[in-house]
Amino acid sequence: MITSAMVLAAGRGTRMRPLSDAIPKPALPLLSQPVIASPLQLATSTGAREITVNTWHLAEVMERALAGIEVGAELRISREERLMGTAGGVALARDHGLLGDWGPVLIVNGDGILNLDLEPVLRRMTHERDLVTLALLPHLDPLRWSRVVLDDDSCVCGIKQPGPPDSGEVPLLYPGVMLVSREALNGLEARPGDIPRELWEPARSNRRLGGVVVSGHWREVGTPQDYLSTVLGRLNGDEVIHPTAVVHPSASIGSALIGLGSRIEAGAVGWHPSCSY
Repeated sequence: MITSAMVLAAGRGTRMRPLSDAIPKPALPLLSQPVIASPLQLATSTGAREITVNTWHLAEVMERALAGIEVGAELRISREERLMGTAGGVALARDHGLLGDWGPVLIVNGDGILNLDLEPVLRRMTHERDLVTLALLPHLDPLRWSRVVLDDDSCVCGIKQPGPPDSGEVPLLYPGVMLVSREALNGLEARPGDIPRELWEPARSNRRLGGVVVSGHWREVGTPQDYLSTVLGRLNGDEVIHPTAVVHPSASIGSALIGLGSRIEAGAVGWHPSCSY
């Protein structure tokens, strides 16, 4: 049973620049909700009653976005004075008493749109000796994202750089969701560091980094093009205009999301899927 979860939202989001220079990537609007609403909803669906979100880059902007989301659980903020990295951020939240004191913790990246059935992950953590169990999907594009490889016992035996799969390899995709045992959580040091080095590698070297293929949907929102495609897909040809936005009557905006405080001047012409530039 999961009682505590953490959604990672502190980073700079450099691949999303220049958008992330003004708005943290997880706070970017997707119609009525920001990107991070999806990871929060996934955490709630597992039964988590307490969800911690770490913030650092444009922390106040990120926290305002969180304040407008109906979570269905107690939402806690772990603001970092300096960027701690993914592993360091988890350890800091632990030290602040934000991750409970028993049972595994669900960790979810804050920059994806996802709807996954995590029951197999919970079941493996219950019955196996995993320090960490990764939720995995059949790989969507091995040339774009890293490849996770499992052995016959569903332990992770390799995490490979993007590229063509080796002969006989069954490449799997990590969509940014994992279950971390209390033993592994308590072993993390509260210093800047990233999850692959500080959490996954020690578990893998002891054959205690497990992986389970789950069903469901995942979409990364990592670059401006990813974000544009996601928004246009949700708009489905419609327009959504924030109440605070000002759009001149002569503007032709087409299928578009006009956000908070935006101003569209006379004669403006919006992008349309049939246009090419």
